[in-house]
Amino acid sequence: MQYMKSVAIEREFGSRGRDIGIRIAKEAQIPYYDGQLLIEAAKGYGIEIAALKEFDENKVGSFLYNIAMMAGYNQYENMAKINEIFYGMKETIKNLHAEGPAVFIGRCSTEILKSCEDVVTVFVRCSDKEKRVQRIFDKENVDTMQKARRLMDRKDWGREKYFKFWTKKDWKDEKNYDLVLDTAKFSLEECSEILLKRMNE
Repeated sequence: MQYMKSVAIEREFGSRGRDIGIRIAKEAQIPYYDGQLLIEAAKGYGIEIAALKEFDENKVGSFLYNIAMMAGYNQYENMAKINEIFYGMKETIKNLHAEGPAVFIGRCSTEILKSCEDVVTVFVRCSDKEKRVQRIFDKENVDTMQKARRLMDRKDWGREKYFKFWTKKDWKDEKNYDLVLDTAKFSLEECSEILLKRMNE
């Protein structure tokens, strides 16, 4: 059987990082994991999913960032639960990777698996912001370019703060990753080919 590495991806909103992850998982015929990981971890640790989803709908920022920031509202009561959620997610990611090569999207997977030699860590960005805004306008449920731009900024803010909260690192610092792909310069197909080659090295 041919040796293959896992890949862990952090991505700017509208960069098509998720599309790249789905594509390489399909081509390599390996599992793909994103937000479902959190639900799996939460179930395993007895966390009330419905309450967390409701919390997300009433606060600004990403679901994961909101969970992290819950500690700030009542630190002594919530911090243990917050750490439990992240620990469950961390262990889930490690266990899934141990089962064989897979694609992981976000959730600090690049840091969780950073010490593993059989993992390629990637940051997917798009240096052309207007191209990102257009992609978001075309794909998301927004009716103006201005709303698409605000959504882009809010999502990136949430991901950046969440990453910083758990890793103490700058989400956009290229030194955190083995590879940085710019989808303003490379197509989805080209990015996928680059990653698949690195996964098979």
